[in-house]
Amino acid sequence: MSALPADVPQAAAAARPAVEEGDDAAVRLSGVEVLARRGAARTPPETELTPDEIEALGAYDIGEALDRISSAYGMTDPPVVIVNGRRVQNAGDYMTFPPDALSRVELLPEQAAGLYGADPGRRVVNIVLKRNFQSRDGQAALARPTAGDRSTLMLDARRSAIANENTSQLGGRLTRNTSLRADERPDYLRDHPEARGATLKPESTSVTANMSVNRRLGEWQGAFSASARAQRDDSVSRRDDALARLRSQQRGLTMSAGANGEVKGWSVRAGLDGQLSRGSQEGLTDLKSDNRAISLNLSADRPLLTLPAGRLTMDLSGRVSRISSASTFAGTTTERTVDSADMRGGLSIPLLRAPQAGEEAGPVNLGSASLNLSGNLRRQTGSGGGGGVTSALSWSPTKLVRLNGSWARFYDAPSDQQLFDAPFYGEPIVVFDFATGQSVEVLPLYGGNPALKGQTTERIAVSLTAGPVTPWRLAGNINYRTSDSRDGIGGLPAVTPALEAAFPERFQRDADGRLIGIDQRSINLLSSRSDTLASGLTFNLPFGGKTPSPTATSLRASLNHTLQLKKVTVIRAGYPVMDHLAGDGGGSPRNEFSAILDARRDKWTLNASARWRQGYRTRRDTGADGPSDLLVSDLARIDLKLGYTFAAPAGKPAAAAEPGAPASRISGLRLGLEIENLLDARLQARLGDGRPAPGYGRDDQDAIGRIVRVTLRGRF
Repeated sequence: MSALPADVPQAAAAARPAVEEGDDAAVRLSGVEVLARRGAARTPPETELTPDEIEALGAYDIGEALDRISSAYGMTDPPVVIVNGRRVQNAGDYMTFPPDALSRVELLPEQAAGLYGADPGRRVVNIVLKRNFQSRDGQAALARPTAGDRSTLMLDARRSAIANENTSQLGGRLTRNTSLRADERPDYLRDHPEARGATLKPESTSVTANMSVNRRLGEWQGAFSASARAQRDDSVSRRDDALARLRSQQRGLTMSAGANGEVKGWSVRAGLDGQLSRGSQEGLTDLKSDNRAISLNLSADRPLLTLPAGRLTMDLSGRVSRISSASTFAGTTTERTVDSADMRGGLSIPLLRAPQAGEEAGPVNLGSASLNLSGNLRRQTGSGGGGGVTSALSWSPTKLVRLNGSWARFYDAPSDQQLFDAPFYGEPIVVFDFATGQSVEVLPLYGGNPALKGQTTERIAVSLTAGPVTPWRLAGNINYRTSDSRDGIGGLPAVTPALEAAFPERFQRDADGRLIGIDQRSINLLSSRSDTLASGLTFNLPFGGKTPSPTATSLRASLNHTLQLKKVTVIRAGYPVMDHLAGDGGGSPRNEFSAILDARRDKWTLNASARWRQGYRTRRDTGADGPSDLLVSDLARIDLKLGYTFAAPAGKPAAAAEPGAPASRISGLRLGLEIENLLDARLQARLGDGRPAPGYGRDDQDAIGRIVRVTLRGRF
């Protein structure tokens, strides 16, 4: 910051009309220059997306844009989202805003997790909104597989407004899917004649509505949001040589109110959340459930003291909740109420500080480093408690190189839902039965398992990130992660004789030995271990600039690779170790690769993604390859989306969101063509002796295949 005159407040007030309104530029006053950017986070970003790059994502809302960014940068967990450089009570309020309401998106380095009270390993993304923005827009989409016989219609409308720190939105969406019957897929019906009259995909209709309001209330920011959803599904399945219709309905209402502000040096956020839901299922089983939940959340953070390397900060958070439910199954009604409390605390400790711009470097410069420590404690009636500790160390020897390491150990009791949810049947699935060597369609049973125990997990992660460098903004990363769990909670592995011997009560067979049902409710696995090495590379071609222009061009590409080094499980004491990479207990691909391209040229956008997964083996007998093993082939999938934005109608020019800024190009009518699974790739497999594997015909594992979707967006 440049030298300030002694009477800064008076000088600033006198010069207020001369303030520049640009979102990203430094704010300049007469005789005063403030170099901090509006909405800047507590630490400089590792990567930043400009308006052109955001528009190139082809997203309908901010949530969709962040999903695309997460995939491009290989994020395995959803990021922690902050808004304008600050934590807010409910970041979800902003996810349905149009992407052109963004001034920029910042991906913060991994050490930022501790600064914002997040668990180590989760990335923090800072979305910076424009100062002023208004829009009324909508979207209509029609999708249909190229094989025909099923269609999806989606209609969406919303109104969004931003005025400095005040925001509001109101929106609604209708989605309608027609059913897909087995009779409409001749190849499937030829292999499964018993499925005549059954549905492969249910008919479904869903309606959602949402609203949110954020307002400045003196020194505090208040927020209120509500969303409602109703969905109905209708399917037909074959059970005991007869057709059975299965109908399910779900209705829910969620509300949230909160505020954030400053109290005696603490940045405080408080919120009250409520949820009501009702569900029912009729057909093979009659089930009704009513659920009510209310929770109070409180979190705060503040600097405690200043160390030579920077400020030591503390964050505290707590949550208390009550969940009440009543379910009726097979004529019996069960009611329960569960109270829970969570508490978490963390410290962010700066260890080293690199010289800042304009500062003279000392004789030894080790860069910057920080240590994050946190612990959490959970207590829940009915299912016990939980807790854990985490630590993370970050070191940047230079601005372009970052090293991160984290360790976490925690115990989690099963949730109330995992323990006590009423049983219900899901959609029919096709499984390969090793006992008979045949493929069968079964109805999976889901719900709670009162016998579940808590799980203990230990995780270690180490990562190296470098860049961006060169005009291409080239950046790369490599990550090693290991996870070791005891009594892990999960679903059944592959349907093998060893698994059926361990859990005979989970499989139902008819008098002829034919598999007719699988109980897929959660179980405890004695132990499991997973080691993964992931790497990524991103770059941007140096077209255009940071300021949007009518001919701006942007192109960003990313390459990600995941190598599974180890994946083993012991299902029960006395049973052998199952090596999933070798094919025991359900095979697992060793290599996965993805490539993502987002490009924009004037009114055109192109979004493409390619994903490849290596084939794998599933052994019939643990520890040995055999002729009856299942060998799943490699799978490659390509998705393509092309968009074109027409000019705004004459007489209705698109208004600039910021004084002096160009008008948003998304203001015109936008036509999109999307092709999912461009090559119509389907999962294929053969047996160990080379024979075709039953259950892996063209429509067995994926009856939909390639989908063509046409979208029309408009601002009105």
